[in-house]
Order: sequence, then C-alpha cells, then structure tokens
Amino acid sequence: MTTNLYFVRHAHSVYSPDEYHRPLSEQGLHDAQRVTEILKRENIDHVLSSPYRRAIQTVEGISDYLETEVVIMEDFKERVLADQQIAHFDEAVLKAVERLWDQP
Repeated sequence: MTTNLYFVRHAHSVYSPDEYHRPLSEQGLHDAQRVTEILKRENIDHVLSSPYRRAIQTVEGISDYLETEVVIMEDFKERVLADQQIAHFDEAVLKAVERLWDQP
C-alpha cells in the first residue's frame, strides 16, 4: 500500500497582524476552489491544517466534499517572520532561515 501526502500552502490572504484570524482574500478564495477541484481527483482520506484561518479556509472545500472534519495540527504553524508588516519580504525570510540554522 502506498501513502501519498499532499502539502498545500494556504492561498493568498489579506495582511493582518492577527496571524490566527487572517482570512483569505477574494483571490485566495478563488484559488482555494481550484485546489478543491484538483484534490477531488485524488484518493484523500484525511484533511489536516494548521490552526490559521487562512489555511483552514484553503482546505475546507475538499473537507466538505469528503464529508470529513479538518484536523487541526498545532505543529503545522508557520514561523513568525516579524511582529509587524514587512517592507522587504525576501530579507525577512533570509533572516528567519539564518535564525533557524543558529537556533534549530
């Protein structure tokens, strides 16, 4: 028996400092529907998500289609890049990666 894991990054969201409750944007909601259509063709048994609203919204469509609950996984949380809106995203990511190597 083969097990396949499908990792889906959350769709586009509207920036908010509230990490847990930041919703998907209109484009993100549209993209989440596309993700649902793609995943309907796969043999999926379980749907897991980080606790972030935007991540849950991204997979709710496939969860509803499968008539199953989204299992919330606290360990799927993102690393915090900054405590405020980031002017230079690439620089913030680079610094986060450097911190990861310094403090795994």
